[in-house]
Amino acid sequence: MSYAGAPMVTLSLLPTVADVRPAKFSESQEQPKRAELAMLSRLFEEFADGVLLLTQDGSCLYSNQEGRRLCQVLKEGQHSTDAVPLGVWLMCRHMIESRSLFADEALVPTQTLTGAKNQLVRVKVQWLDFSPGSEAYLLVLLEDQSRSAQATALLEAVRYKLTPREKDVWLLRHANCSYKEIAAKLFISVNTVKRHLRSISAKRMLMAED
Repeated sequence: MSYAGAPMVTLSLLPTVADVRPAKFSESQEQPKRAELAMLSRLFEEFADGVLLLTQDGSCLYSNQEGRRLCQVLKEGQHSTDAVPLGVWLMCRHMIESRSLFADEALVPTQTLTGAKNQLVRVKVQWLDFSPGSEAYLLVLLEDQSRSAQATALLEAVRYKLTPREKDVWLLRHANCSYKEIAAKLFISVNTVKRHLRSISAKRMLMAED
């Protein structure tokens, strides 16, 4: 069993929506052995990131808890019962349709999709082969960018010695909130938000000079 990473490659020619709907949880004619799926389940269930294992017709053979949660985030507002969000399946279709063109390259398309409440999810798709000559599957990794941004903001708050209020502003800014949204959440004025951000910027520049 093997899969490899590679730089992002941009692919063109999006198919129409009518042509790209994934299958629901249907049985595939050729599926990996139960022992292999069980091994993957044990490996991926503890991943912090979301994981999906898909057949080339869009059937979902495996998903961990975080993968299912992020799929719901991306599907919110979509009138669809498909197991896989449309944006994710479009990336998978690119992989399938371009495989013959890039047979010697290990492509790993990466894209950031926006879900419910402007939540950002980074999606990576790559091929997963269980054995030579068998059907190849699509391994989809989903990363909650909002959660990653929050962790980064907390670390920076300590590094730049931000005040408690500056930390609050910085966390919301990393969550992709606008000045007005930050002001509303913290019950302060937009000018106060700008003042805190100027202070944070000055502290970051001072740290960079050191």
